[in-house]
Amino acid sequence: MKKNETSSIQFAPALLKAVALIACTSVALGQSANQNQKTVPSLKLPAAPAPSKGTLDASGTIPSAEEIFAKAVAASGGADLIRMQTARTQTGTIEMPAQSLKGTIVNKSVDPNMLLNETEIPGFGKIRQGVNGTTGWSIDPMRGASIMSPEELKRFLRESSIAAELNPAMGCDTPIVEGKITFAGDPCYQVKLKCGADESTRFYSIESGHMVGSSVKVNSQMGEIEVTTTYKNFEAFSGRTIAKVQDNSVMGQTAILNISAVEFSPIDPAVFALPPEIQALVNAAKNPAPATPTSPATPTAPTTPVKPAKE
Repeated sequence: MKKNETSSIQFAPALLKAVALIACTSVALGQSANQNQKTVPSLKLPAAPAPSKGTLDASGTIPSAEEIFAKAVAASGGADLIRMQTARTQTGTIEMPAQSLKGTIVNKSVDPNMLLNETEIPGFGKIRQGVNGTTGWSIDPMRGASIMSPEELKRFLRESSIAAELNPAMGCDTPIVEGKITFAGDPCYQVKLKCGADESTRFYSIESGHMVGSSVKVNSQMGEIEVTTTYKNFEAFSGRTIAKVQDNSVMGQTAILNISAVEFSPIDPAVFALPPEIQALVNAAKNPAPATPTSPATPTAPTTPVKPAKE
């Protein structure tokens, strides 16, 4: 299950990766006291409370996925407004209470192909992801600097695009409305979507139309892990209605995102320039070092046969 929703999930490409990385680090440290990794304040891993879900009900009249998506777009401010707001800056905080971790998140994007996501937590470090228009990259304390593969870049841009925000099923298999269910106390439509190898389950409020929950699988250094998110406290920013609070449950931990500000002002393209360490990787890929020639092997001198001893 993968991430790609209406405006309530615009932090997802950075947030879910950041949460997954931090969770994996905490688990790894907890499993190995001698692990040579950056120390985090707490290694306790209490179980995160999963959002309550009722029984799936497929009876009665069920709207199509297209109708559900359209109502979510209207609830967010409407397609015309979303198309106009091509540049966006979101700031907020991320907190993992059980681990005593609290930091900041900044997301900058210009549709369709420039992004910069930064998550910084004291005691852990900074996680950065970005796209400068052609090259996708990431830098984090655990893995250092890396360049996204063409497939990763395509997915990252799709997940953050206005086109996919307006139509989450863009480029995917036909979405399936599985029925009605109660998610975190809110009667919802449950929608399943498959985009290539990625799948997601989303929960759209029957009353408001907002997506109020999602279940997503994220690839991490510890393999594929599931992140379940609850979206709440919806508020309008410049006419755009966004969930100010996102509760994420991952690997027995809870990560809470609070969005404090959203702006739709123009962003200087220089913000999306490649960091020096990424530019170095790009240059190295364009101009690989020539292979060092190997010296020819020194011929081995023939051995003189040993004459049998005379009796």
